[in-house]
Amino acid sequence: DTHHKEGPLSPLVHAASTILGDERLNKVRAKVISYHSDIIKSFIDASESSRLGHIVLQELFHLADTKHLGYLDREELDVALHLLGFKWLTDKHVEKIFERADLNGDGIISLEEFLEEAPKTLR
Repeated sequence: DTHHKEGPLSPLVHAASTILGDERLNKVRAKVISYHSDIIKSFIDASESSRLGHIVLQELFHLADTKHLGYLDREELDVALHLLGFKWLTDKHVEKIFERADLNGDGIISLEEFLEEAPKTLR
């Protein structure tokens, strides 16, 4: 895949492509992505229905708040989404997510706004 960035797992992917062939490798990738999506969905379902899930979302917010200002800016949201595996999101996608999460339109995402929007976005 010459259209993808090279990363730490690139040699493994190239070897798997050689052994499995591109078509079979793509099926394996699709299965892994499906498992990842199921795990995220299960986590979000739990976050909405349990105290533990709420605490985990709060911790996720604090981890994303790398500037320690008590809110997330667009850059912090972008980094957090990519770290969660949403590397395919374009700047335009992230901007729309940010605008949707910024419920009061003040240009930042508060903890309350994050807790409201994260389950919808991550699902």
